[in-house]
Amino acid sequence: LAPMVRAGTLPLRVLARKYGADMVYSEEIVDHAIIATERVENKEHQTVDFMPKTKVPLSASKQRKREKRRRGRRENNAKFRTYSGEPVVFQIGTNDPVRALRGAQVVEKDVCAIDVNMGCPKHFSVHAGMGVGLLSSPETIADILKTLVRNLSVPVTCKIRLKDSDEATLDLVRLIESCGVQAIGIHARCVHDRPRHRALVSRVKPLVTALSIPVIYNGDVFVHEDFRTMAEATGSDSVMAARGALWNPSLFRPEGLLPVYDVMRDYIDIAERYANPFKNTKYVALQMLGAQAPKSEAYKRAQVSKEPKGLLDSLTHCKEELSLIDARHYQIGVKFVDRKADADNIDRNRRKHIKSLKEGLARLQAARKARQEREAREAREEGKEGVQSHAQMDSAKQSEEERERGPGAYGGGGKELEEAPQQSASSSQPSKKKRRW
Repeated sequence: LAPMVRAGTLPLRVLARKYGADMVYSEEIVDHAIIATERVENKEHQTVDFMPKTKVPLSASKQRKREKRRRGRRENNAKFRTYSGEPVVFQIGTNDPVRALRGAQVVEKDVCAIDVNMGCPKHFSVHAGMGVGLLSSPETIADILKTLVRNLSVPVTCKIRLKDSDEATLDLVRLIESCGVQAIGIHARCVHDRPRHRALVSRVKPLVTALSIPVIYNGDVFVHEDFRTMAEATGSDSVMAARGALWNPSLFRPEGLLPVYDVMRDYIDIAERYANPFKNTKYVALQMLGAQAPKSEAYKRAQVSKEPKGLLDSLTHCKEELSLIDARHYQIGVKFVDRKADADNIDRNRRKHIKSLKEGLARLQAARKARQEREAREAREEGKEGVQSHAQMDSAKQSEEERERGPGAYGGGGKELEEAPQQSASSSQPSKKKRRW
């Protein structure tokens, strides 16, 4: 199961494992978010929850709105959840090696591996220097991966996208391999491509041949037979599924796809068992139902549902519609657009990416500069503290000698000596007028 934002939570991972997935990825979690959590063992659900350390108190009105939305349900708002023995890979979004290490160390003992996200093309990742924004900064990639490999006890991997040219992509994967990672995931689309464009399967095999570490292929896997087809076409060691697994997780079954009615019912049962937030449950259920019947009555009812019972009621209408239980409609029809016909949109995506990338690079440079200034300031303060300590010792010694000499040691009274600088200071300062407000 490939990493998917908002979808790769515990219920979908459990369902994918039930249908036969060998390994599952968590959704991308930013380093700042996972650092601000603490590990809590949930004995009720037999899970390990990473809960926020500090809870901001809500106002009375917001608390009432939250209770009204939950309708008496108990929801678990952990940033990341897993259970003992789950073969889960934790994917982290980061642009800084120190924060990446701190975030990875929080979950290190409860996951099988740590994966660095270098393939998300969304603006919220790129403009912060994360996701595909890292592909334009090889130095940052090397710093992050080497830091994690040196200091973690679990395997370190990363997931990337193809660059515009084969040579640039080959240089990138060789750089990643030299950092000591145990595997690399390759999404067979370029940075500016979108899901409506077909995966560039032919460009992956030369990369697999050039590498000595395992390669995990990703792109256009919608039925169980696609796992074997893509593995043979690319020579990769493993294949992961993203959209296909979100639309119908039963693609992991060797026997074939199940009706969306049965899959959604299993998913809702698992989500309720683990007290998953209803907002997340509804999002995943709508993805499953909308991919197969976006204009059906069941989908319309699921859209307006405000509790799990509403989703279960929509399943009743789903079962009544023949188009959803007919075996010929189990496979989801995916519509692709030719890249040449969609050249204008690709250029528009490229311009947006360049704009976001400039913001991301500026953030990376600012963070690097701030880190260097902080280190230099700390070094100066350490040196300054040493100099100040000697000066303080000299001044203390001098004041002790003055006390031993007494007030008349300088030829005049101590009182006149003390008053003279005060008078000179007061005479040199101009008179201040009283300010009127």
